[in-house]
Amino acid sequence: MPITVLRQQKENPLTLSTPPNKSDPNHENTAEWLTRREFVRIEYAADLPKQHRPELTIRYRNYQILALSEAGIRFAIPRVNLLSDDILSGVVRFVDGSTVEISGVVVRRTKTEIALKLIVGIPYSFIAAEQIRLRNL
Repeated sequence: MPITVLRQQKENPLTLSTPPNKSDPNHENTAEWLTRREFVRIEYAADLPKQHRPELTIRYRNYQILALSEAGIRFAIPRVNLLSDDILSGVVRFVDGSTVEISGVVVRRTKTEIALKLIVGIPYSFIAAEQIRLRNL
């Protein structure tokens, strides 16, 4: 099944994880589907250089953030068994130097990434500032 991709700018695609339900009479209206999201999600393009991405630090190790929102974060891991805990805490460091402490439950783990549902989340002000920064790249 294809993934719907919206682009604000070429360097800053926002990828939606699943297409709208086709049984919904408004399934063609992607803009309305976006408004149903509870939180704004930023998904970083694979070709975005590391210096333009925030970092997640857990136990003195830095991880590349792949996507983030107020309530969740997805990050790359170099080895499957590197972080085996079910609850993780760390610090997100944004490119502008601002930091946010996070804590979350592992909801998905693959060979290359971990997704957390945040218990202690990221304030919307940080998400909004990050969106503005990415639009200005």
